[in-house]
Amino acid sequence: MAPQLNFPAHVGRPELVRPETSTPREFKYLSNIDDQNGLRNHLPFVHFYPPNRSSSVQDPALMIKEALAKVLVYYHPVAGRLRNSDDGKLVVDCCGEGVVFREANADITITQLRKMDGGLKPPFPMWDRLLVDDIWGSYLITDSPLLHMQVTRLACGGFILAYTFNHCICDAYGAYLFITALSEFCLDPNLKAPSTLPSWGREILKPRTPPIISYPHSEYNPPHHPTITFTETDFKRLAQTSIFFSHSNISAIKNQLNEHKTSTYHALASCLWRARTRALMKPNSVTRFLIPVDTRFQYKPSLPKGYYGSALLFPCAISKADELTGKPIRYAMNLISEAKRGVMGDEHRNSVIDFLEVNGRTGFHIDGTYVVSDMSRLRFDNIDFGWGPALFGGVARAGTGPAPGMLTPLVGYKDEEGVEGVLALVSLPLESVDRFRMEVKKEIDSATWLKPRSAL
Repeated sequence: MAPQLNFPAHVGRPELVRPETSTPREFKYLSNIDDQNGLRNHLPFVHFYPPNRSSSVQDPALMIKEALAKVLVYYHPVAGRLRNSDDGKLVVDCCGEGVVFREANADITITQLRKMDGGLKPPFPMWDRLLVDDIWGSYLITDSPLLHMQVTRLACGGFILAYTFNHCICDAYGAYLFITALSEFCLDPNLKAPSTLPSWGREILKPRTPPIISYPHSEYNPPHHPTITFTETDFKRLAQTSIFFSHSNISAIKNQLNEHKTSTYHALASCLWRARTRALMKPNSVTRFLIPVDTRFQYKPSLPKGYYGSALLFPCAISKADELTGKPIRYAMNLISEAKRGVMGDEHRNSVIDFLEVNGRTGFHIDGTYVVSDMSRLRFDNIDFGWGPALFGGVARAGTGPAPGMLTPLVGYKDEEGVEGVLALVSLPLESVDRFRMEVKKEIDSATWLKPRSAL
């Protein structure tokens, strides 16, 4: 739930920022992974920067707007629009119409924001003023700008950078590449090119002829399943909260699993899946857990360096709710590990692409489904625009994804005492928030109690 803090904020009119120089007018192919129904939504991010008295730049908004025009020359599809083709597949019209940019002023300091209860972390107060063009759910996918950005100057000289990408044009890694390139042009306006040149490469992920579906795909709806559309109100009706896992919390959960090689993701995903199931689901129901697997670095055919499209697969673990919550946490971890192991091969990505081709880019199975997406290694907070590292940088809120409450992003985070760890952003019915937090605490406390103690 967002902290109660109000402050005056004046937001300017939207402007369209276009590439600084002419770019190719063409249509670009989107892969079936890019334009599947489950990814037809938006990705919001935010960075908070303290004042930098040594910077020669007086206006961060003007600096970022000018750099944005430069970076769009290299990422020119982002300045285009998605269009529906005859068969319902989306294509990118590289029309160069531009992205939305706003500048704003807020009468508050970064110090005041940091003194909020819980520190500077989501959910943020007055988020609807920090990114007035934020988009919830699957709206404004086609014939609309693919990036909305806002720079809010703070009274102390710091600023907030907030933006949201159409998920069909990039995933979180692609957003990270884009914003890194933007920061490089801010630091050096005469830069000839970003350090990592963007690559399109979506044609590499075209379906086979004929399509071959070689795996079951329980992560998706069956063929001809009706598409469910959720409204902005459906998403906003849920409360937002975040839970911080310190490194010591994470180690305690790993110790309970008795696996020294257990990844942080597996430990937190197991904990969160069980806690959410206890808080929301009936014992006799069936729950699914989708594991986002990034294939850009390890599958063949290889995707080029600088690839900023989506390359995610979503293997699925399935359990009865009472078994998931009644058995030890190791049971949940094993389900997640087995599901992930089952897709570690080039053929599975090909099978997903072909399945989506045959079944019209059907959506994910939503009922009882939960997704935990690990973005903690994408250190958005380290992106420097000349003000040094951000005090917070990463996903801006919960409530993203194809259905309300379905997705929890994990963000790398350091709290106000300097303790490092991972922040889980969660969206739940208001009446379930306390129960969920209590269940997470029970998992951590149980793990801590079971942690081996020294005999000394």
